[in-house]
This record gives sequence, C-alpha cells and structure tokens, in this order.
Amino acid sequence: MKSDGNSFSASVFVALTAVMSGLVTIATAIIAIPFPTSTGYLNFGDTLVMISGMLLGPLGGFIAGGLGSALADVSLGYLAFAPLTFAVKGTEGFLVGLISKRSNEFGKLGARDLAGLVVGGVIMMLGYFVGEVFLIGYEAAIAELLFLNWIQATSGVVVAALVGPKVREYLAQSTGSKELWDAEEEL
Repeated sequence: MKSDGNSFSASVFVALTAVMSGLVTIATAIIAIPFPTSTGYLNFGDTLVMISGMLLGPLGGFIAGGLGSALADVSLGYLAFAPLTFAVKGTEGFLVGLISKRSNEFGKLGARDLAGLVVGGVIMMLGYFVGEVFLIGYEAAIAELLFLNWIQATSGVVVAALVGPKVREYLAQSTGSKELWDAEEEL
C-alpha cells in the first residue's frame, strides 16, 4: 500500500533501520563467546551489520551497524568497548552500504556487493586492531585479530554474500522499490 512515494519510502527506511539495529543487537548478544586472553568476545553480528549496509545503504548501514553493535556491548557489560564498537561497526555498515548501493543486482551477488562486503570486513578487523591496541595492548589486540576478528569478518562476508541479495530482492518486491536507501536523502 503505497501512499505518496516519498513519505512511504522514508517511513520504510526508518522502520527497517530500527528493525535492523535491533537484529544486529540480538545477533551480536545472543551468541557471545568470550575470548579467553582479552575482554572481547566472538559473535556473529557482523553478518547483520553487512546485510544492513546492503539493504539500507550508507546511512542505514552506519546506524544499524554502529548502534546495534554498541548496544550489544553495553547489554553484555563491555562498556569500555561500546564507543569503539559504534565507530568500527558503524563504519563497516557505512562502507558496505556505500559500495554495494550502486549494485544493480537483486537476488544475486554483484561485484559491488562483494567488494563492499570485503572492504567492510577488512575495516572491521583493522578498526578493532587499532582501537584494541589502546584499550587492551598490542599483544592482546594481535591475539584477537588472529583468533577472533578474522573469524567474525570472514563468516560475516560469507553469510551476508549468501543471504543479503535474497533479502534485498524480497524487500524490493514487497515494498515496490528497488532503491530503499534513496529515502535517506529525504530525511
């Protein structure tokens, strides 16, 4: 039921950004495996951070990725990591959205989608490494990079690559719009 083009797509964008923020929080917090040599934890929220970028573009990816992930840190008691998480995961979602926004592929993975996912994963690993050097020290930051963050990034890329295009196709069909992220310009 489309009302007046612009308000509908802006409403859908805001609603989907809120839903994706919540899903990122849940996916991050529900499977949180503590890492023994530091204060970090393994989680699978990166998948939804990346899918948020693919579905919602840069602004929605930043909000859902940053806010959703930081809320999970807060809810799990990792308060010191929440600002770093907001910045890193927000940037990850932003870059996935920025790069995959120009993809013309719906229902299958396009080259821009894959590039966005890979860049997002690399940024997540680098961002946490740099931030963790200051928070927990060089040795622990290296340990998390080698034994934790690359697993999150890789699994996020793989699952988002498999699931994201299908979700994007479904959303495009159910909303009647192939460019949901254009609503961010109306806000």
